[in-house]
Amino acid sequence: MNMTTAPPAVTRQDTPWHALPEEAVLDHLNTTIQGLSTEEAHHRLETYGYNVLPASKPPTLIQIILHQIASPLIYILIAAGTVAVLLQDYKDAAFIFGVIVLNAGIGAAQEWRAEKSAHSLQKLVRTQARLRRDGHFAIVPAEELVPGDIVQLETGDRVPADLRLLEVHSLAIDESFLTGESIAAQKRCDLLPEATIVSERANLAFASAIVTHGRALGVVIATGSATEVGRIAHAITSEVAGKAPLVLRMEKFARQIGVIILLIAVVLGLILLAQGVEIGDVFLIVVAMAVSAIPEGLPVALTVVLSIATQRMSRRNVIVRHLNTVESLGSCTLIASDKTGTLTVNQQTVRQIVTPDGARYTVTGEGYQPNGEIKAASHADQPLTMEELEHLRQIAIVGVMCNAAEIREEAGTWEHQGDAMDVALLFFSHKLGFPPQQVLNNHERLAEIPFSSDKRFAAVAFET
Repeated sequence: MNMTTAPPAVTRQDTPWHALPEEAVLDHLNTTIQGLSTEEAHHRLETYGYNVLPASKPPTLIQIILHQIASPLIYILIAAGTVAVLLQDYKDAAFIFGVIVLNAGIGAAQEWRAEKSAHSLQKLVRTQARLRRDGHFAIVPAEELVPGDIVQLETGDRVPADLRLLEVHSLAIDESFLTGESIAAQKRCDLLPEATIVSERANLAFASAIVTHGRALGVVIATGSATEVGRIAHAITSEVAGKAPLVLRMEKFARQIGVIILLIAVVLGLILLAQGVEIGDVFLIVVAMAVSAIPEGLPVALTVVLSIATQRMSRRNVIVRHLNTVESLGSCTLIASDKTGTLTVNQQTVRQIVTPDGARYTVTGEGYQPNGEIKAASHADQPLTMEELEHLRQIAIVGVMCNAAEIREEAGTWEHQGDAMDVALLFFSHKLGFPPQQVLNNHERLAEIPFSSDKRFAAVAFET
């Protein structure tokens, strides 16, 4: 296949992809189900650019240093230090400028480290995409996707770009970041009315969403800033950030202290002149008073306190780019949300088991960790009997065998992929003393019917 004509430069807002038949979508993008050629993909990459979200340009070291000085109180200190130099009071001048340099140095060092850490995180989150090129499946960096690429999705994948789904097999995608719904959206290939809102476009998969179940094949309809999440990122990066509460209070304090010192200096000057003091001496006395009244140590004290708080946040794996952000977080008095699902860690846990004979068992432990134990409600202070353990083992085997999720331990940290309920069942088996992989190794899977929204069940046949 050798295509040389790129699709028209359209965006998702211009074309109702969800309302077009699959053939019309492929024709509109000048592609086929076999995907683009490598040559054509490179040509479109030059036309559309890399599949990356818009982001504000990271500040340089000079900009970070200047940011530390951009404060009304620092301006007053600079003015006071300059006057001290003109008066040849070099000791006070050296102290004032030393305070300014120390304050800027501490703040700049902290923010520079935060910027480097944030940049390192960006490198870690780069993903790969499984697509068709030249009629064959290949894996390429998600940044190199272009409109018209045919992409394959599987359980655990992050959707690399906005896709129009062409083939769907029990596909469920977590789109909570976009729609606010904590329950995974069930996807299909049916045509939808053109007026369908974004959250109900079931035949589209949106960039950055997570495939929780199933697999699919789709064609890229938008990349980078043209995607739905790209529009959100553009809106965020283009907005001018408001001032932190601490900055507002410092600006107010600097204005107040400046006005007060100026009034006192004027009154003192008039009194001295009325007493017959030479105007030159009056000027020196008034300026010396004004310089001594400036709280030189306040900026450094604030910077040190905020820096300590930032270090405490970093120990909790939170990167704080600007020192004032710590105080802004502390100033929050109310957090309002209309979705409970967005406030949870989205981790299901098996907490109780009820058997047909009425027996009840409680499972301890939180989240996606194998730590915990199973206790019988009838004798919680005693270990499970062999009969009870065998009964629970049969339940665990069913939960592991009829399961599309995966868990694994890497460097002491547990990683997981798949539906939250499936993952919870795997950790339940672990808590019971039967690692999922051991169960899978001991029982051969003979046949499987994957879950679908139509059948509303999943089934598996295995050899006992």
